[in-house]
Amino acid sequence: MKMVKQLVTSFIFLFVFFANSGFTQTSNAYTFSVVEGTVVVTPAWCRVNPCVSTVATFTGNFSAQISTAGDHILFPSSNLVTTPDVYFQLPADPNEDSYGTVREIAFTFEGNTIKAKGYVDSRAFDGPLVEYQFVARTTASEVFTARPDYRKCAAPLCGGYFVKLVNKKLTQCADGSLKEECYVASVVYGDGPINGGVISVGNKTPFLLVGAILPKADTTSGVLGVFLAKDAYRSATQNTAVGNFYGVTNNGIMCITTPCFSYNEELLNTDNRITKLSEVNLEMSGASPDNILWAQQLLANGATLYTAGKNQKYQGFAGIGVRLVAQQFYLPVKPTRVEK
Repeated sequence: MKMVKQLVTSFIFLFVFFANSGFTQTSNAYTFSVVEGTVVVTPAWCRVNPCVSTVATFTGNFSAQISTAGDHILFPSSNLVTTPDVYFQLPADPNEDSYGTVREIAFTFEGNTIKAKGYVDSRAFDGPLVEYQFVARTTASEVFTARPDYRKCAAPLCGGYFVKLVNKKLTQCADGSLKEECYVASVVYGDGPINGGVISVGNKTPFLLVGAILPKADTTSGVLGVFLAKDAYRSATQNTAVGNFYGVTNNGIMCITTPCFSYNEELLNTDNRITKLSEVNLEMSGASPDNILWAQQLLANGATLYTAGKNQKYQGFAGIGVRLVAQQFYLPVKPTRVEK
């Protein structure tokens, strides 16, 4: 009987601990382009009843965080253009009720397509009823370098990040222009902004982001970019990255002689240019043994290892091999989590 009481007490303690430990749903980040969308705005009151609604169509793009269970969605940023202009953007939390405003949304996400229907009702305080629905598709994620902006001027024009597509001379910025690198006001990774000053080694070495630049209109500063990161990686050393940027994976091939082409190497931001590698040399980067071991574990567990370097041929026991000599490589950073 005493043991039963102890088990019950332990169970209650664990339940209370987990219920109050601030667990949040895991989520995945996506960028979307609107295929078709409509919004209907109905004022709370007007001189002539019934009030006439304004119907508008909208296009543009937005970022979304969707829980792995597929039952909750957030919109960290959106850049929508409505015709006629009804000043509509997607609510950051489309299921949140606040200050008398009621928000609801229903959505499905299958394959690369999201379909949603929702409303924002603020008529309790003489605001409008906004009803919207849309179909949107995911946009492709690409790999960028990113470095913090330490210029001294008023945010959001300074203090963000400069991002650049790897293996490309030019990057398309939020305003549509092509530049060597683009300024973005913030990087959203997980539940909030990334802390680039922490993951940029010594505040000198750029880090890697996998994701997309989204335009976001600012009433005072024009169109500024916001980067939605699907993944983020810090550099393993303070070396300036030299050579091409690659993504390397273990293809599972095993041999009893050398060279053994056990790795697939993809030249990033290109059309599936794959090279078979027989060796990945990380020691020449000068990284610490711990960082090298971490990178090797990533490869062994099927993850992609992002590197910068060059390939070289060498004579193996049974033929000519190809090794990647990594001058720099990158290790994953945990996304920002906001406990609720």
